[in-house]
Amino acid sequence: MKKQIFTLALSTLFGLGAAMAAPPQQGDQPAAPQNEQHAQHRADPSQQVRRLTKRLNLTSDQQSQLLPILTDRQQQMESIRNDNSLSAKDKHVKMHAIREASDAQIRSLLTDSQKQTYDQMQQQMREHMQQKHDQATPPSN
Repeated sequence: MKKQIFTLALSTLFGLGAAMAAPPQQGDQPAAPQNEQHAQHRADPSQQVRRLTKRLNLTSDQQSQLLPILTDRQQQMESIRNDNSLSAKDKHVKMHAIREASDAQIRSLLTDSQKQTYDQMQQQMREHMQQKHDQATPPSN
């Protein structure tokens, strides 16, 4: 059960932001602490707009409507991350609700073709995060 909660929390935490974040460069450096790794995956809203524009071929009008949605989402998420009065479960629930709301706003800006590509991007990120989680989780015997 804890693995499922962790997987769900991790995959939803990264959500769209991770889908648009550049993959980390592999090198000889030691692994960063968990919080630093999460921070690496939080692309700023302007970067997210640029990446989505490239992947979805957004119009300038779509870009100008998308930026405030992503900025607001980032601010709300950061507020929840910094709220030490919330349990991990409560944070997860609130973040999930914010992601769903912002995702609905984003989808409302997209054409049908863009929505298909966007959904594929989301699915690929979920699969990628699941694979990373599976590799990081030792098998239970």
